[in-house]
Amino acid sequence: MSWEQYAAKTDGVAIIPAGSCEQHGSHLPLSTDSIIATEISRMVAEQIDGIVLPTLNYGYRSSPYSGGGPLFPGTVDLSLNTMVELASNLLDELLADGFRKILFLSAHFENQAPILEAMHLAQRQHGTDNQIVLANWWDPLKSSVMDEVFSDITFPGWDLEHAAVTETSLIMHLAPELVHSDKLPAKEAFTVPPYLRVPLQTSDIPSHGALADAVGATAEKGKIIADAAATAIAGICAYEFGVHMKTSVKL
Repeated sequence: MSWEQYAAKTDGVAIIPAGSCEQHGSHLPLSTDSIIATEISRMVAEQIDGIVLPTLNYGYRSSPYSGGGPLFPGTVDLSLNTMVELASNLLDELLADGFRKILFLSAHFENQAPILEAMHLAQRQHGTDNQIVLANWWDPLKSSVMDEVFSDITFPGWDLEHAAVTETSLIMHLAPELVHSDKLPAKEAFTVPPYLRVPLQTSDIPSHGALADAVGATAEKGKIIADAAATAIAGICAYEFGVHMKTSVKL
């Protein structure tokens, strides 16, 4: 996209995919979150005629009990201050360019707090004439979608769905060449303590890095999840930003 094409889109929605560089078991790439955020952002943009900006490929510090933490090589984290500053700078630049409708589409749970802080800082600095939304891809999924995806297996909860059925299914659908299907993690017993601590113990996390069983993941389930997430988030944009949506949806 040229700068002229970019400038012509400032009346629409600017979408910032927010991912991470984080271990996702032996079967998925470090870029899992970034791939999911990017592809679902593109799907959303198609439904609302938005613009997708380059992906944030690094995210805020991985939490041990939702992402495995720093116990595995390849997880490259940003500090809280760095992540807030990065998101703030992006908002400053987009607002200066004339965008007034901005969506952060995140696929990394830990990104939520620093991006939200950046959103508040932008409001204080730039006023309330702009609209900024943060959406995690999984939050607007309807129970009917989850029932379909987990019709034959038990849903462990979103905290433990790291490198498990949903993310594995999504990568099987969005980037199948990056999935090592011969290394799908089986269930491994471990106990999540009801608190956080440092230093972390290797016994806190399954040895393969996935926090739940990925057996049962399929590309078909990935398509169901991706389509539902994109349509729901496009609907959020239509509701919050007042933009036209090519396909109507009930929130």
